[in-house]
Amino acid sequence: MKRILILGLIALQVVSCQSTKKDTSLVFSVNAVRETVPVQSNDDAADDACVWINQKDVNASLIIGTNKKQGLCTYNLQGELLNNDPVGKVNNVDIRDHFYFKGDTISVVTASNRTNNTITVHQIHADGTLENIAKDSIKSNLKEVYGLCMYQNSGNTYVFISGKDGGVEKWQLIAQENGVVGVLISTIFVGSQTEGMVADDELGFVYIAEEDVALWKYNANNLEETRTLVAKTSDVNMKDDFEGVTLYKQENNTGFVILSSQGNNSYAMFDRVTNKYIKSFTLEDGGIDGTNDTDGIDVTSGSFKDFPKGFFIAQDGTNMDGSVKKNQNFKIVDFRDVLEGL
Repeated sequence: MKRILILGLIALQVVSCQSTKKDTSLVFSVNAVRETVPVQSNDDAADDACVWINQKDVNASLIIGTNKKQGLCTYNLQGELLNNDPVGKVNNVDIRDHFYFKGDTISVVTASNRTNNTITVHQIHADGTLENIAKDSIKSNLKEVYGLCMYQNSGNTYVFISGKDGGVEKWQLIAQENGVVGVLISTIFVGSQTEGMVADDELGFVYIAEEDVALWKYNANNLEETRTLVAKTSDVNMKDDFEGVTLYKQENNTGFVILSSQGNNSYAMFDRVTNKYIKSFTLEDGGIDGTNDTDGIDVTSGSFKDFPKGFFIAQDGTNMDGSVKKNQNFKIVDFRDVLEGL
């Protein structure tokens, strides 16, 4: 009887500990207002996305998504597929403007490509087509490339790429007459498998999600410096895996770091400056289905006709059309709805 009582008390303590890890008052829900066409590959295929802002017509901006079984997909803001480029098994994708190449300033798109363990480098055109501008293959020394993000500082453009073994490399992209080359700057070991990353160009940090452990903040200009813990997978309203990470920018270098907490199908928001946890939100079923098991996410604070405060993009691991399961896709959320939930 005593043994049963002790076991019962232990179970009660475990439940109590678990319950302190969830605070529903800090969680709100939103709905997607648009979604992209499903990727062509079945099962676990869609992964990450980034946004190209068309400076001549912001409403003609584009979404670039990855199909990690095939290549890069380009969509308009209505979610319609414009271009499908079979560049290989690309996992994560990112973009930066103001890259000087062959006498012109272009927007450069990079992706982690598991086909040849490389960084792909493309120029994006307004019609959604992607042009390979790498001089040669930029081959990583990591065992298997996985996550990727870009960073700009003092006129230079960099790529951070992670591996499944926990390694992270920093490369500098250098434009030459016959193509873009990559120069390896540094390599660190985070600890275990990492994927989601985002760089804060203005403040000089890179956020790296160690999937089963934590979200870390590093000095983007010196990865070897002591890192800062932002959140653990065991924190309130967090659940592994930690996946995609993105940055919503506001004036005076304020804003939010947003993290895909895949284990509880939510998106955690942290203050960009203090990194204090604020709230989490979920994407629930509405006119468009919600999201599950999200990998990559992205956000823009640009002002568009239909999205004056920008929009949020989330990969959907289980894309449903009514009762019919479709291939995976990306959901689009009006960021005004997120801001209203704070």
